[in-house]
Amino acid sequence: MHRLPLWAAAMLTGLAAQASAGSPELGECAAISDDSARLVCYDKLAGRSPAAPAAAAGAAGEADGNSDTNFIPPRLYQEEANATNRFVIIPYERNYLLPVTYNSNINEEAWHIAHPGTGMDQAEVKFQISMKAIIWQDILGRDLDLWGAYTQTSWMQAYNTDASSPFRETDYMPELILSFANSWRVLGFRNTRINVHLNHESNGQSEPLSRSWNRAILSGLFERRNFSLEASAWYRIPERSKDDDNPDIDDYMGNGQLQGLWKWPRYSLGFTLRNNLQSDNRGAIQLDWTFPISERFSGYIQYFNGYGESLIDYDESTNRIGIGVSLTDPF
Repeated sequence: MHRLPLWAAAMLTGLAAQASAGSPELGECAAISDDSARLVCYDKLAGRSPAAPAAAAGAAGEADGNSDTNFIPPRLYQEEANATNRFVIIPYERNYLLPVTYNSNINEEAWHIAHPGTGMDQAEVKFQISMKAIIWQDILGRDLDLWGAYTQTSWMQAYNTDASSPFRETDYMPELILSFANSWRVLGFRNTRINVHLNHESNGQSEPLSRSWNRAILSGLFERRNFSLEASAWYRIPERSKDDDNPDIDDYMGNGQLQGLWKWPRYSLGFTLRNNLQSDNRGAIQLDWTFPISERFSGYIQYFNGYGESLIDYDESTNRIGIGVSLTDPF
């Protein structure tokens, strides 16, 4: 008869003791709908330090209106916990696929430059991938992190077989983000992040369809119960006039935006608002709704109206609605 080695016997004894002490099962943790409580359950299962319970306590304090300085929103806690895990891709903006969208106001002028002699469909596929990775964590021993991020958004004339179903537009947006964590109280909200971005966005085209701009962006993330609000203001970094493909882009995109998101266990509702704050009142609104369809994916409906949905359409008003799936929320 074989005997267990002493180290194996000790391990089994410890596990049995832990189980008898009431450790949760993986399925029990997965069934918890509250994000903070679920994190605490997973950490207890993994034997992690009590940092997560502090976050959960902070979340409870937020719900009660208390000013717990240890509060860390679940999304930010997950980012910090996985920042150095090379096997985890950390989302940045929303990741989604809209197999069917319909735009009632298409930009045929730009289309005919690239595809003369063919018509442009009002139905398109639209998708976005967005991720970020830590470059330098806890700069100078403080909760100050440097991130690199990349977002790519594409519009494809998938159903336009007469034109061989081309990608009509793809916008590429790499950026550097200096992110500072805090817990300031502002008008009933908790300001949990202040970010400084260096942002480049381009559609990778040659003249006359080339579009690009560079920005310095200041943004703040504000949390209150199940609502998150990100306010951003930007300054366009000037270019030489002979290199500027879109010198009037500020007249359409403005100098800032507001993004809001209400999150429930199975649904979310979001918005993005922009306005140039000038007499011509050019701006944009995007509405986002997600709903459950499977364990991995959420159904997603997106509606956009206004200027600047894409770089090629920055000076053309778009009116688009699409349906598909979402993999991640923006924050």
